[in-house]
Amino acid sequence: MFEIIERACTFSEFEKTKIDYAIFRLHYIFTAGLLFIFFVIVTTFQVAGNPLACESSDEKIIDAIPTYCWIHSTFVIPKAFYKDVPEEIAHPGIDSTQNPKKFRYITYYQWVYFMLFFQAVSFYIPRWLWKTWEGGKMKTLTKGLNNSLLPGQKLDEEFEALSRYLVKTLGAHDAYAAKYYLCELLSLLNIVAQFFLLDIFFSGQYIDFGVRIIEFYTSESYHRQNKNGTYYIKGNPMLILFPRVSKCIYRAFGSTSLIEVQDVICILTLNVINEKIYIFLWFWFVILGILTVMSIIIDFFLIISWCTRLWTLQARFYLVDNKDFRVLVRKGSFGDWLLLDLIGRNINHVVFRNLMSDVASKMTEYYRKL
Repeated sequence: MFEIIERACTFSEFEKTKIDYAIFRLHYIFTAGLLFIFFVIVTTFQVAGNPLACESSDEKIIDAIPTYCWIHSTFVIPKAFYKDVPEEIAHPGIDSTQNPKKFRYITYYQWVYFMLFFQAVSFYIPRWLWKTWEGGKMKTLTKGLNNSLLPGQKLDEEFEALSRYLVKTLGAHDAYAAKYYLCELLSLLNIVAQFFLLDIFFSGQYIDFGVRIIEFYTSESYHRQNKNGTYYIKGNPMLILFPRVSKCIYRAFGSTSLIEVQDVICILTLNVINEKIYIFLWFWFVILGILTVMSIIIDFFLIISWCTRLWTLQARFYLVDNKDFRVLVRKGSFGDWLLLDLIGRNINHVVFRNLMSDVASKMTEYYRKL
């Protein structure tokens, strides 16, 4: 979790040793970091600001009402979002309905900050798993070749050690690749789970939230009412999910020892922020999900096709002789490809070219002796 905080503060800072790919990093650096920033913003406004302001004509209880309504949750009347303001109702989602069965309680309001923190942790879990399983292997393999200050003899020893390791372990890195592939799948499952989790959190109002927003702002009724300068356009899905004004029923014993009931109007100030956050997150999760699916599909083709693995290495490391790559890819597996690709991303391209040439030469010599 401390790494999430560090990433949130310095988006431009990446680890020197790359052990994964850009789309995977979007999950645990950009998305987790952004969620943590949202968590800090909402928590700050909730603690330091006034998250719930309620009106009351009785000055004796005016201080108690916001706390009472905060604890017991406020509510709106869903059908009132489709009435005209100010002809039929004073505020969207508020009318004179007294039937509790027709109320929708804003139960999420007090817990948004906690949900954002939980989401940030969820997006970091696949990264934590991969970093644990990877165990610093890539850093160990490449750290000597990244140090240009090493004496020539020491650098040659590191080069030779890595070359021998790659020859001896060719075909033995499938478990390494499988663990990374599993973490990518977990990242995709996490995005899907986010939609269902948030749909439960927002009482079934979130899973198609973005679709309803697009439909609303592209509808004929929206443009027609907007031209007329209507203050409130009926059926706005953003206000339905994140209402600005809600109601709270406050009961207390009066001077005559009878129960007095007050129908209190409350302003949900945090929903101005919550609305922007969760609109952005809905569309970002869709984009991130599509990118992750594409990444997994590409990985699938890399697993089943050595030609695809060869083409990607040739396109990325153009200094390496294609014949050297062909020898290694034909003899190796997807796990070997992943290891070679990550090594190439972590060392100088000229050094990588010489390394691939040396490994291919040793492999060719080895198979000739068989």
